[in-house]
Amino acid sequence: MVNVFQQILLNIILLVFPLIFNLFYWTYSNNIDKEQSKTFLDFALLSSIYLLITFNDLENNLTIVLLFNIPLIFAYIKKRSYIGIIISIILVYIYYGLGMNIFLLIFEYIVYFIIYLLTYKRKESLFLILFFVFKSLFSISTYFIYDEKFYLTNSLLMLVTFIVITYLIIYMYNKGEDIIKLHMSIKELENDKQIRDSLFKITHEIKNPIAVCKSYLDMFDINNKEHIKYINILKEENEKILLLLQDFLAMNKIKIQKEILDINMLLEDVVDQLTPLLKGKNIKFDYDIALDEIFIEGDYNRLNQVFINMIKNSVEALDNTKKPKISLNHKIDGNKFIISIEDNGSGINESDMERIKEPFYTTKKNGTGLGVSLSCEIISAHDGTLEYFSKVNEGTKVVISLPIYEVFD
Repeated sequence: MVNVFQQILLNIILLVFPLIFNLFYWTYSNNIDKEQSKTFLDFALLSSIYLLITFNDLENNLTIVLLFNIPLIFAYIKKRSYIGIIISIILVYIYYGLGMNIFLLIFEYIVYFIIYLLTYKRKESLFLILFFVFKSLFSISTYFIYDEKFYLTNSLLMLVTFIVITYLIIYMYNKGEDIIKLHMSIKELENDKQIRDSLFKITHEIKNPIAVCKSYLDMFDINNKEHIKYINILKEENEKILLLLQDFLAMNKIKIQKEILDINMLLEDVVDQLTPLLKGKNIKFDYDIALDEIFIEGDYNRLNQVFINMIKNSVEALDNTKKPKISLNHKIDGNKFIISIEDNGSGINESDMERIKEPFYTTKKNGTGLGVSLSCEIISAHDGTLEYFSKVNEGTKVVISLPIYEVFD
């Protein structure tokens, strides 16, 4: 009795092991947003049959072969008909090798296929009931014909064991599938929530300049010459709206127009643009820009946007710093031009560091979370890298690496 129990337990493990791997593969595929391939389930079912054949003494244990039908049942309830046919052929071959009538075997497994066709669009429970009814009839008749020591009680006990194990494995597998589907549903809800939150933030950002425009337009008097200055303010607010919308659209597809340019000249332009801002906030700005020409292949406006965004982020991180300081340095490492922007501001904690590159993630009160993510996309489009290094209350360092364009004389 103990040996029979051990054999049944061993066969359950051999059956379930490949199916568990299929669930792992399904989970992995869903997590990387990759469509699951049904081929892996086919491979798992064939692996189960192979393991059962390899680790069983079929000639001396005819009753255990009943469990070999479980992969066949799985194939049919998962609508993998051609795998079901392959497994049926394997089972017919196994039973025939044990001395059973080939024609009776072929007839039996054709009946199972017909049951599958009849219940294809119905619940799997109907297929299981019909399968077990016919399997019981065929099994009892087979044992009665071929087993000289046929005992009806033993046969019924083995059939009940087979049915219970089958239902148990199917139940556990379906529960595993339900858990994965629940996980994916939660993931989709989180994505939907992120989209809604992002749209809310963008709406909020657009609403502010629109409100400013409305206020100035309400006050605007075409006959009052002093109100002419409002036109520039309206233009600035309008440009803010257009820039935000452009950045939002750019998250889906960034247009890069590359040309050969001097990276040092680009950095000088960035410094010139930001010097008034930094002086106005009493921020010490140290920068190291070489006079030598270093060429890269890139989009001047987009890269300018990245460097200005990185330095502005540093400026915002220095709000409560007593001796605010920002430094911009560069170095050449092989064929890479590396720019580092460092501040001694509030720094970034570990949890924020893990998400800092995510679209729409921001710790700023009025931020959209587009700046860093968009900058990463721009640098990536230039075959470069953008990395953050930070410690709370010690400051943040951004390191941008871009490939140098090799000029051939």
